[in-house]
Amino acid sequence: MAGWWFCVSWEMREVSLTQAFAKDSAAIEKTVQTTVQEVTGLPKPLQDYDLLDQIGSAGPGLSRKLYSAKSRDGHAVYLNVCVWLLDKKPLSEARQRAGLSNAAEDAFLDVLRADASRLVRLRHPGVVHVVHALDESKNAIAMVTKPLFASAANALGNLENVEKVPKELKGMEMRLLEVKHGLLQIAETLDFLHNNAHLIHRSVAPESK
Repeated sequence: MAGWWFCVSWEMREVSLTQAFAKDSAAIEKTVQTTVQEVTGLPKPLQDYDLLDQIGSAGPGLSRKLYSAKSRDGHAVYLNVCVWLLDKKPLSEARQRAGLSNAAEDAFLDVLRADASRLVRLRHPGVVHVVHALDESKNAIAMVTKPLFASAANALGNLENVEKVPKELKGMEMRLLEVKHGLLQIAETLDFLHNNAHLIHRSVAPESK
């Protein structure tokens, strides 16, 4: 009987040690990730994916650059993705030129964070599918989605914040049928957001499509 109890006690001790090691390992991993971000100034998506070409810009004021990117993990579910990148330095410089306060910049970033958080929970063909949730460092904010072509604003000729315009966007013209199909998709997506997700989209504009 004593021997049996000793075995049980030893097994419980092993389980307890395993749990402790797992907990410590998770804490160490989180600390390492935080340290890497602080040292490199890069959010995690920029550590996990190699940026290829800038394909466009999107978001309020077309402030976020869109990049085609490839996962560094050969076994990732999505090898090819789109990285949404917001560099905080140009944003801060633009805010200063406009004579706005730090509070205005913080409020703008809070809106981006809240929108990105909602996107993760939404599932609809008209809503971009998030592969890696928004992550933030001191210098940048990044999010990863399935591959995209560009924003609707880019397709309509607004190429602000696009350093090297892709040849696919140069002189691009949308035919009437494409415009009608696009408007139908937008209407269907808004219907989903309002009636199913119970959200109100307050920024229906080409740069957010």
